Amino acid sequence: MKNTVKKLVVICSMAAAALPACRKPLFVVPVEFKSAEDVFTDSARAEYFINNAYTDMPADVAGSFNWLDGNAMLASASDEAMHVSTNKTAPSAAQRMSAGNWNPSNMRYYRASDGAGEIGSWLKWGGYHGNRKANTALKNVHLLPANTTQRFRDRIKGEALFIRAMHHWFLFQKWGGIPVVDKSFEASDDVRQPRNAVRTVVDFIVRSCDEAYALLPEEPYTAPSEVGRADRGSCMALKARVLLYAASPLYNQAGPDSLTSYGHEDATRWQLAAKAAQAVVDLGWYQLYKPSTTGQRNYQELFNAWGAGNSNREYIFARLRTPNRDTENDNFPAGFTNAKGGTCPSQDLVDAYEMEDGTLFSWNNATQAANPYQKRDPRFYASIIYNGAKYAKFANKTNYTFQTYTGGENAQGLAKTETSYYLMKFMDYANVNPAQGTGSAYHNWPYFRYAEVLLNLAEAGNEAGGPAYVVPGAVNALSPVAAINLIRARVGMPDVQTTLARRGQPLDQASLRELIRNERRIELAFEDHRYYDVRRWMIIEQLPKFIRGCTITRESNGSFTYNPNVVVENKVFEPKHYFFPIPQTEVNRNQNMQQNPGW
Repeated sequence: MKNTVKKLVVICSMAAAALPACRKPLFVVPVEFKSAEDVFTDSARAEYFINNAYTDMPADVAGSFNWLDGNAMLASASDEAMHVSTNKTAPSAAQRMSAGNWNPSNMRYYRASDGAGEIGSWLKWGGYHGNRKANTALKNVHLLPANTTQRFRDRIKGEALFIRAMHHWFLFQKWGGIPVVDKSFEASDDVRQPRNAVRTVVDFIVRSCDEAYALLPEEPYTAPSEVGRADRGSCMALKARVLLYAASPLYNQAGPDSLTSYGHEDATRWQLAAKAAQAVVDLGWYQLYKPSTTGQRNYQELFNAWGAGNSNREYIFARLRTPNRDTENDNFPAGFTNAKGGTCPSQDLVDAYEMEDGTLFSWNNATQAANPYQKRDPRFYASIIYNGAKYAKFANKTNYTFQTYTGGENAQGLAKTETSYYLMKFMDYANVNPAQGTGSAYHNWPYFRYAEVLLNLAEAGNEAGGPAYVVPGAVNALSPVAAINLIRARVGMPDVQTTLARRGQPLDQASLRELIRNERRIELAFEDHRYYDVRRWMIIEQLPKFIRGCTITRESNGSFTYNPNVVVENKVFEPKHYFFPIPQTEVNRNQNMQQNPGW
């Protein structure tokens, strides 16, 4: 029986400015293919098919970085932010998660382009729907014409292996042990598969990354039709991340449930994670984006830097798109036409940004409390819009100063922030004007970037052997301290040794652990890491069950006073929230499907 393939949807060419996820396609498949043979006996059609397989990853759902149902970021379900919407009657996914109002039957997670969302996102957008496409490619790649080059055959197969591993990763990150699906099911197959143990899922993803690595080209892509595809660095970055999770306390612990942990602790798992991250470094393909000597500019421009003539080598694997203004539209501050509010950073996150000399910010320091936004880590200014923030051009206004104090221009209306802050990271308001619907910029969602790899290496290395640990046999060995120093130097922050000395702390494993975790919080803010980090570290139960905002009062003499202890949103956490609930529809249709603990 022929393996039936559904109609291929619109596919994009991967020119230098766009990946398979771009909105306006450059190549369209205008026919309905009746079978896999119709697709894979033609090299061009086979490539269109694998292009389409990329489009089921989460960042491809709605275009904007606000891809949760209700146009929210996952950051707003964590202690990074709260979601503000002009629609006050329909809570976003982030608001429901924060309030604890989600369960196996009502969890509508991802935002859909048709507005319908998807219960649980088990099948689509980082799930089994995309996994099926990858398995279809792997099953039929042997049908490619005889004159197809070996490089092309291997690349298609390597991409499919990576895409399949990525979809298993997206599922594992939310649910823990999930059914490993490594084949295309036939109509006669029993698809009611049980969940596999954490160990099995991790081993499958790691093995798939290794197999894909061996097939993909030995050099980075340079051809416009290949730039942005999965490559060897993508495979190693995914391997490093999944091994980091596997080594973390949530999974690397004793316990009877193999679906959510290994069942026993093994400290050597940290060594495996460090080795995988070091392998990305040793490729020599990537470097931190640093076009200037200005730390704020280096960080802020990173997320919009793409296109002809650009030298951004920090992105390892990303969702690349043609220029747009979707993310600015979804997070446009109050005080402007078409404001939506969107992702409003918490006071908790703002307080986590260090002073520019590496010391910690404190409201108990009278000088700092009087001027809380002065002399902070340059990434603060690149990421957060705050009261008094000045911009030469912001959307349709010039020489603009933000007023988020009570009664200020940016603290009124349905889109007003509850925290006193708006999101600046990812935005390019100098060139994008949501108020008038004009302008555009590149918005490339980083599934993996080099800074994260360095952070993964630092964390795993420190846990494996302390601040001076290096991976045995590494070509360009980096200790945890050296890896963190690279990240901090990019933005002009003092190195680890100087920072800890100024705080009066020793350079030991415990102090470095604390510094690394905060460095992740700052460097990777709003990139979908914090929500999972506090869970895999198992520190979420120690965090406040709410987030704070700041009430800012403008005095008659023009000065400001600050109350940074205003509770603006509760963040409900129960032990069951370490993992997502399996969608009830899946449990109902599959008697072999075991629900996660507590749900």
